[in-house]
Amino acid sequence: MTKDELEEEELSMELPKELGVTKAENFSVWYNRIIQLADLIEKRYNVAGMFVWKPYGFRIMDNIKKIWDKLFTESGIEETYFPLIVPLEYAQMNKAWFDGFEDEVFWVKGRGEGEPTHILRPTGEPAMYPIFAMWIRSHKDLPLRIYETVSSFRYETKHTRPLIRDREITFWYEIHTAHTTKEESEEELKEHMRINDLIWDALAIPNIKVDKPQWEIFPGAIGAIEYYNIMPNGRMLENGSCNNLGQAYAKKFEITYVDENNQDQYAWQTCTGNGARYMVAALALHGDDKGLILPPRIAPIQVIIIPIFKEKIEEVLPTCKDIAEKLSNEDITVRIDDSEKTTGEKFYIWEIKGVPLRLEIGPKEIKEGFLTAVRRDLGKRQKVEMKDYPLKVAMLLEQVQNNLYIRAEKFYNEITFETDKYTVMKDKINNEGKVALVYWCGSEDCADEILRIEGVEIVGTIPGDTASGDCIICGKSSGKKTYVAKTY
Repeated sequence: MTKDELEEEELSMELPKELGVTKAENFSVWYNRIIQLADLIEKRYNVAGMFVWKPYGFRIMDNIKKIWDKLFTESGIEETYFPLIVPLEYAQMNKAWFDGFEDEVFWVKGRGEGEPTHILRPTGEPAMYPIFAMWIRSHKDLPLRIYETVSSFRYETKHTRPLIRDREITFWYEIHTAHTTKEESEEELKEHMRINDLIWDALAIPNIKVDKPQWEIFPGAIGAIEYYNIMPNGRMLENGSCNNLGQAYAKKFEITYVDENNQDQYAWQTCTGNGARYMVAALALHGDDKGLILPPRIAPIQVIIIPIFKEKIEEVLPTCKDIAEKLSNEDITVRIDDSEKTTGEKFYIWEIKGVPLRLEIGPKEIKEGFLTAVRRDLGKRQKVEMKDYPLKVAMLLEQVQNNLYIRAEKFYNEITFETDKYTVMKDKINNEGKVALVYWCGSEDCADEILRIEGVEIVGTIPGDTASGDCIICGKSSGKKTYVAKTY
């Protein structure tokens, strides 16, 4: 951590009074302050890596959850819930999994008991898969397609960051499926990626998918597609994964079925997961030096109405209420700020909170038959005629949504560069905060060479990209295009 970030952490028990820093000059400090100023979370809870969701932040995250709930349900993936406490005997059924998480688990034991016999769920597999083995008996029981949205717990030893690296990972969904054939599981994974692409569209963020290196995948599994975002400081943030487990977990947990020929077969499995990091990406990529800019599709309040009056709010309040009612009837979430704060204070607060559209309504607007509209992403006033304002407001919200996507895409294009020279790659990543696209042969030795650059790593290759070139490390001509960057 930088000196500024360490100082910021020491002051984190005090609420910031203003942003006081631009996103460009210090993204980490900006992020730490905005999540508090915008009233998203309360981070002063006295357990490291755990925080309180405040109502506004909870509503944003709940809106994102509603998107995935709808998409999963439409796809036929059913919601369920498995217990938080996992018996140790379940967790140890997959030794490789347990060895990977043992140092991070929260242990559970009853009062007066000896050694712990349970753990808190770090991921869903150890709770779910022993039950899958009970549920699945015949090919008629397949496919099994379920998901849960839960909290998972990991005793992170690295420096925690709210919503990025937590000990309680909240709003975490996991899809787990089981199938009779490899081909069916591969089609299932394509469906998970299709759904994820739609979620990213709702967040107004272009998604970056990568194939993870084979040594980072569970032994016996077929592969994993991971999603990444590029943060404003040039670091890449892992943001969800779609995993083709093959039969690896089925063999560990004895998930078998009897096929049409009365033969025992292992199931083919997939799992996909993500959660609150969706929100992190939206906050980080769209926000500016005034505060958040929320995509309308996830904003708890899409339109804020500010009454402008000379002496008494009653001069304009009836018109404000009428407009709010008509917009609500069009499924637009709207709020009137009729508090006693000054107009300037109201503008400041709702800009911090990132409400996509502000409507100003005063005596002049009422007299001349128009509304003054201000898009949060542009900050410019424009007139909206009273006669067609519901349609126009809906159009303005759609324009905000589309513009945020375009701006994020432009940022990705500007911060990413291609090179075949190691020194250029190293310099631009370290000194300019850029993300490199280079050719890499796929060997772990060459990846280790890149890892020698402090904080830099191979993120993954581009799925389906058929281009090849000389590996930036060893020069072999079998290289695939690969993201290299600093990461979280």
